[in-house]
Amino acid sequence: MSRWAAIAKMIDERDKPEARKNPRFVARQMSCKGNGVVQDFSATGVRVLFCKRPKFEIGDVIDLSLDTNMGTHRGVVEVIRLEKKGFRKFEVGFRFTDPEAAKKMQLFKCGYDALDDGHWSAA
Repeated sequence: MSRWAAIAKMIDERDKPEARKNPRFVARQMSCKGNGVVQDFSATGVRVLFCKRPKFEIGDVIDLSLDTNMGTHRGVVEVIRLEKKGFRKFEVGFRFTDPEAAKKMQLFKCGYDALDDGHWSAA
């Protein structure tokens, strides 16, 4: 999906009652220090899949460093979700502590396909 199609989709879905306040976007070629791969992001947070259990817990506030094809982006995040997804796979949900973090980190320039489901995947 192109950036313009994703923006058009956001505009069309913003008035629907089930629509998320902040749509999520697929992360492209984003990695996270500690063997993490960014799955998706929104204006308020980011979801990362780690291949081993991270050393933080829910409620921890950490400096997150994301490596992209456009360089390294840093921001302060709070761990809001940590789930074991399989053998040596852990999914972590981070919330940006700064409401403008995604914009300041230039994440919207790094990855941009809108997710269709509008919520965290359960599988």
